[in-house]
Amino acid sequence: MRIFRAILTAVVLLAALTAYAQPSVVDMGLSVKWATCNQGADTPEGFGDYYAWAEISVKEKYQTETYSFCGEGPYGLTKYNAGFKLNLLAEPEDDAVRANLGDGWRTPTFVEINELVQQCDWEWTSQNGVAGYKVTSQKNGASIFLPAAGYMEGGELCYPGTAGRYWTATRHPYHPNCAMNLFFSEEFHYAYFSRRYRGFPIRPVRQ
Repeated sequence: MRIFRAILTAVVLLAALTAYAQPSVVDMGLSVKWATCNQGADTPEGFGDYYAWAEISVKEKYQTETYSFCGEGPYGLTKYNAGFKLNLLAEPEDDAVRANLGDGWRTPTFVEINELVQQCDWEWTSQNGVAGYKVTSQKNGASIFLPAAGYMEGGELCYPGTAGRYWTATRHPYHPNCAMNLFFSEEFHYAYFSRRYRGFPIRPVRQ
């Protein structure tokens, strides 16, 4: 009985440590600190996991029919379906980063993604053979690497190595079916929006 309890305790502790493994962070002199890796990745160049907006689990297919908040309601949505609304954020229980890393971690907002766009220098490069951007703060010179991880549409990974789309926690103010994201390729980088059902990676932040 004692051996069984010891094994059970070890399993529980291991699960807790795995679920809340804390990534390294970089202080870029901005309003939040940025993780060095994507959610679910072990290295800065790792693509990590892909999530539909405001979902907390990965899945095989990313489409309207599999989206958790698709159903009867305004705009065919069951949640976050109000009309015009500024700064509408996904609630903490619908944040994939918080669900996987625990309190203190979260998905960045549209404003915080814009800080990367407007207050950093962007250099298209590669890290360990993976294309992406080295993003360097204009405030203190600290940097992170964002891999061109593409995105999931249906069951297909689209444009890996050539484009990156990263979710924010902010819904589009005018179009409830869409949410704001970082969008980049070798030619451009800016904050944009996309349909909520698509699967994008997330770069975690914390205060």
